[in-house]
Amino acid sequence: MRDEYHVVEDIFRKQSFPEYYLILHDFSNVLDGHEFYNTNRPSAVPGGDRFRGHVASMKELGIGADRGDILLKVQRQAVRNLSEIDMDAAISYLRILAIDRKDPTVLHTLGLPFKDSQHKVPRRLPSPQELEIRLAVKHFKGESGVIVVEGTHVRNGGPYMINLCKGEPTSEESWYNPGGHYQSCSRIVLKNLEPANRYYIRMRIDGPTGPGSWSHPVSIIVL
Repeated sequence: MRDEYHVVEDIFRKQSFPEYYLILHDFSNVLDGHEFYNTNRPSAVPGGDRFRGHVASMKELGIGADRGDILLKVQRQAVRNLSEIDMDAAISYLRILAIDRKDPTVLHTLGLPFKDSQHKVPRRLPSPQELEIRLAVKHFKGESGVIVVEGTHVRNGGPYMINLCKGEPTSEESWYNPGGHYQSCSRIVLKNLEPANRYYIRMRIDGPTGPGSWSHPVSIIVL
């Protein structure tokens, strides 16, 4: 059926700018690691860097836009509109590949939510271990060597485990567990990190029913 190839959501106009930044950031990470998408991808089709660039531009313009600057608001919205066009192009390209393969599940690998439609693709309800954990990280205001990890996941989805890596991760041995489990992933404060170093952070469920998959890693330079 045609609807099988139009199951992922590609319109996010109801999301606030911070919510939309997280969507684009996650989308860019998925595209970076999507071998099927990137193999022989035409240069006109956007890759992950394009969406990270959009986020950076919107955040820069947002400093003044959030203070009421009308021109910067217009410019920020123009970048958002362009990012939506690029997202449509990326999804459309993968849809073409999926149709060629006659495999609509290829679209499910983009990490985007499914459309709320009466023609939903029949699928079992995924367990918390199968649902993606989305992470964002920021500095803890006023304190050196401290960061805040903010995740979104299902309610009561924990406990969660965090892994850190100081510098670019080169193998599984690059990661370490700073210790402990967390019942919620919405706000976790990590202390005693070395300033002026880039850290990568990832998270997974680590509950009694077994571990889930690691989230896409996010990074930050610790102040």
